Amino acid sequence: MTIDRRVVAERVRALRATLPGPGDLLAGLQRVTEATRAVVGVDGAGLTLAHEHGPPRWVAVSDAAMELLEQVQHDFGEGPCLLAYAEDRVVAVEDLRSELAWERIAAVVAQLRVCGVVSVPVRLASQPVGTLDVYATQSRAWTPTEVEALGAFAVVTAELVSTGVELAVRDVEVAQLRRALTSRVWIEQAKGVLVATEGVTPEAAFQQLRAWARSSQRRVAALAQEVVQEAQRERIAGLAIDDARVRAAEARAQQAEQALLAAQTGLARRTAALDRAQDSLDERARAADERNHLADERQRAADDRNRIADERDRLADERDRTARDGDG
Repeated sequence: MTIDRRVVAERVRALRATLPGPGDLLAGLQRVTEATRAVVGVDGAGLTLAHEHGPPRWVAVSDAAMELLEQVQHDFGEGPCLLAYAEDRVVAVEDLRSELAWERIAAVVAQLRVCGVVSVPVRLASQPVGTLDVYATQSRAWTPTEVEALGAFAVVTAELVSTGVELAVRDVEVAQLRRALTSRVWIEQAKGVLVATEGVTPEAAFQQLRAWARSSQRRVAALAQEVVQEAQRERIAGLAIDDARVRAAEARAQQAEQALLAAQTGLARRTAALDRAQDSLDERARAADERNHLADERQRAADDRNRIADERDRLADERDRTARDGDG
């Protein structure tokens, strides 16, 4: 797809002009994903941020397919996102279905038609702290201008993250930033879980987390982590149930196919036996017809002989009459 650099620059300026405050980080990141999706012309976009003691987790996605793609990479511990983060480089995949190294991921997201994928590192202090990821529902050869546009949005993401956690990129160690990001990501994700499951507003969700933390005398981030992990366990359990149902359906389909094949084989054998019996009957009918024909021929020959004998008798009678008339 052709990318207009002027459009990219305008959207980047607009995003920078609305840098969120510390409490609005998730909203700002969500705006980045939507802008990326629209400008680059992809079917979905998402953002991941690193945790202090683990790989990146998704913090903003444009749709359910993107969420599943981000989550399954985290669950399996592999994928374009994790590779881009680990090696601090762009990872572009033309068609996920043809990548044997990630065939498990491709199998999970195939039902949602996730094909082309690109992951671009999000950097702070020259170190990767997350990724900006996009996908297309068709095979796609990603162009340099598309990757360049994604890089521009990744830079804006880094600025949003820095502002959201109130840390200056130039004055902070990456390790300290990651610890701050870990707490913020857990809280933002927990807010999202409560919004989705209980139908409350993000602000009400945050207040609910604070109330739970006070009543249990725990840190909000630690409690938020439990909320998110419990939601993830439920999601994985749901996927496992769906997977078991799919396997059971496949087994039933295979059994039905085998039964159909056996029935077709039996039918073919019975049909062949009937054909042989019909051939035998036809042969017998032909033999009977031939015998009848021969009998008819013999009858005609006998009739001819009788006519000849009758004619001889008639001629003999004529001669006898002629002889008697001459004697008289």
